[in-house]
Amino acid sequence: MRHSSSKKSVCNLPPGPRPLPLIGNLNVVDLKKPFRSLTELSKIYGNVFTVHFGPRKVVVLAGYETIKDALLNHAEEFGERAEIPIFRKITQGNGIAFSHGELWKATRRFTLSTLRDFGMGKRTLEIRILEEVNSLIKYFESYHGKPFDTKMILNNAVSNVICSILFGERFEYDDPVFLTLLKLINQNTKLLGSPMVQLYNFYPSLGFLSGASKTVLQNISELNAFLQKLFQEHKEELNENDLTGFVDAFLVKQKQESKKQHTAFSNGNLMFSTLDLFAAGTETTSTTVRWGLLLMMKYPEIQRKIQEEMNHVIEPGELPRLEDRKKMPYTEAVIHEIQRFANIVPMGVSRSTPRDVNFRGYVIPKGIEIIPLLTSALNDELHWKTPDQFNPSHFLDANGNFIRREAFIPFSVGRRACLGEGLAKMELFLFFSGLLRKFVFQPPPGVDKSDLDLTADVGFTLTPMPHLLAEKYGPIFTLHFGFQKVVVLTGYEVVREALVNYTEEFVDRPSIPIFDQIQNGNGLFFSIGELWRTTRRFTVSSMRNLGMGKQMIEGRIFEELHFLIEMIKSFKGEPFSLPSFNCAPINVTFVMLFGDRFDYKDPTFLTLLRLIDEVMILLGSPNLNYFNFYPFLGFLFKTHKIMLKKIEDVRVILRQYMKASREDINENSVRSYIDALIFKQQEEKNKKDSLFHDDNLMASILDLVMAGTETIATTLQWSILLMMKYPEIQKKVQEEIGRTVKTGSWATYEDRKNMPYTNAVLHEVQRFITLLPHVPRCTAVDTHFRGYFLPKGIIVIPSLTSVLLDKTQWETPHQFNPNHFLDAEGNFVKKGAFLPFSTGRRNCIGESLAKMELFVFFVGLLQTFTFRPQPGVSESDLDLTVPQTTFTLRPQPQATCAILRE
Repeated sequence: MRHSSSKKSVCNLPPGPRPLPLIGNLNVVDLKKPFRSLTELSKIYGNVFTVHFGPRKVVVLAGYETIKDALLNHAEEFGERAEIPIFRKITQGNGIAFSHGELWKATRRFTLSTLRDFGMGKRTLEIRILEEVNSLIKYFESYHGKPFDTKMILNNAVSNVICSILFGERFEYDDPVFLTLLKLINQNTKLLGSPMVQLYNFYPSLGFLSGASKTVLQNISELNAFLQKLFQEHKEELNENDLTGFVDAFLVKQKQESKKQHTAFSNGNLMFSTLDLFAAGTETTSTTVRWGLLLMMKYPEIQRKIQEEMNHVIEPGELPRLEDRKKMPYTEAVIHEIQRFANIVPMGVSRSTPRDVNFRGYVIPKGIEIIPLLTSALNDELHWKTPDQFNPSHFLDANGNFIRREAFIPFSVGRRACLGEGLAKMELFLFFSGLLRKFVFQPPPGVDKSDLDLTADVGFTLTPMPHLLAEKYGPIFTLHFGFQKVVVLTGYEVVREALVNYTEEFVDRPSIPIFDQIQNGNGLFFSIGELWRTTRRFTVSSMRNLGMGKQMIEGRIFEELHFLIEMIKSFKGEPFSLPSFNCAPINVTFVMLFGDRFDYKDPTFLTLLRLIDEVMILLGSPNLNYFNFYPFLGFLFKTHKIMLKKIEDVRVILRQYMKASREDINENSVRSYIDALIFKQQEEKNKKDSLFHDDNLMASILDLVMAGTETIATTLQWSILLMMKYPEIQKKVQEEIGRTVKTGSWATYEDRKNMPYTNAVLHEVQRFITLLPHVPRCTAVDTHFRGYFLPKGIIVIPSLTSVLLDKTQWETPHQFNPNHFLDAEGNFVKKGAFLPFSTGRRNCIGESLAKMELFVFFVGLLQTFTFRPQPGVSESDLDLTVPQTTFTLRPQPQATCAILRE
């Protein structure tokens, strides 16, 4: 009620999506990357729009012209800082970044003046920065060209510059106090951008539930203790005639105003002004330099051009100086483009209106939060030729001269623009050019430049994603998903050892909230203990009896292949969607489960297909992941409720088939898995603790319907897409089929032994697509594994992706290459690291059926058709890089043309 009435009270707010009770527009905002969601909303609602983060109204400004108009032409109206609960709790209104009114004005004025006094923008500070660059170069040289992580050392170097301004001294890179200080600040920077802290900001009354916000406050408490000790040392050694840095200057000012009743120069303001300068002066600059080095590895031709320019300008043995910038237009353009492309503070820092404001035809009330969406200016298509690409030419004219661009506002604009902009520009130029003067930066051995991921890791700033965590932390490392600790196992050797040699220790499934609600501990996939063992044993035995892996089921697959081919022929070479292939493998599963197939136009069949598809998509959605991490916040998310409703719709259909089977049961003939379950249930009806109760029967059937249809159908889609992408491989498969299979006959599963190339292609399809990157396990007992202690019940993710892309096992892991499964003579070779079905006691129970289906369907289809992209689409246009994230990794929706072969 309060939410509704407040909306009516503002009659001319900018438009925006309609808010829902309690959650506002969180249903359409990705909390991990809200700036992307806001960018998409701006395309719908315009450059000034309203969005509701929970009960909090926010006005978003998008596009350079809008942001400039607000922050420059209406500087006073948009000049306050928004009240953000976590920062209010941290600073109590002190500091530079999140203070207001006279305190902010006095502190900012004093800080700007003091920073200038201590060299910001002057030669004296340049000398300090160059000293730090030299120290950093020596540290880099100590690795002798071996791989290392640049994050901490760059933080150390950049923070030492701000330390010299704040405290008048630098720290050694291995100083334990210094490292602790940086660790706390880095952790807070990461946490402040996390979904849990954002939820705390939206619902501060639920703060007792947020472990992340508590960690932030605990870190602040430790930082406070450290800084207070440092301040006391400076007080005791203070010489007013020889001030060493900002802290000394503040202490003198504090002493001068000690008798004033209201002064901005309190201990609290000293603490948070220092912390603001330290955190902002470290994180933003070091992150930008890291982006710069990553981009140079990604684009070595740009790195080479910078170094050639330096060779023309800088004397041998010298490092670049600030005065050299004017003679290095290409380097200057690259540094500016790094800042634009990296976009490290995409949403700026929120403002608020100190009074009611009329802006662009809207009334924005006093105190409302304003987000200047800086990413929309730095990617504004009206101002940048190729906004989504890293392109230094954005800052060069036709003659190669550097040009300033007004839409370049990484430091924001107006009264609240970053006051350290001058220092940051000095540091970026001197650190970046100094490092490239001394070194050529390359990816680690075995990593190609195309493998480098430019996806940002989200914190308070956007940092480069940690590359290859396994290379950084080793093949066994711990991550935190919300409140859950998760141990990740990577690489073939480690995963195989865990799942085969330690099979009992890693045999259990963890409790995952959404699956707990769906199955309640029943079924095949997310059950544990005796119920799982009994159900799995029975299912494997029943499936074998029904023909899984035998000729009797192969006959049903051939029957389905015939129907599939007839359906494809009906398109007469015209484009049709890849998911059309799903009908056939799904029908084979239904034959096993229900004893009969469906007509492709059967309404019940089509309803089941639709429901399965929708459930699989929902299982891969971010909101469902949030629900699994924070189930107590389920009231904020509706995705899991939608999915549970769809699951119930599937159950309604399955109950109809179970009922029909019970009524039509033949004691002398087990026609299907449902029949086998019903017989087993009748056998054990007098057993007090029988595991074959109705709930487990339904859950087991549901598991097989979902997993048994999705995985095979999706793999078949990928196989056709890859043949379209690589027609020369498709042609070689067809030539081998022509040599091996008699005209007018279908290839049997036994024929695969005489078709090594086709067999290799099918194996490579499964390896390359990494359909199920990981299915979690948990430890059944306390476990000692490779020197680590893993307590009972901890979630363990065996990363199948890391196995299927293991550089020690595959020659070209990131390329589609059937030669991975062929020897020098062209014979098929089995590879131990081929584990798409996992391994050990929890491996896929339908593996043999899946292999048979894939071979028969794939060969039959390529025997009959040649698959090509739709008209107007070339092979190079087919995108394999960004799969659709559902429960499995599906190919993006694409069409194919099936050309009938003679």
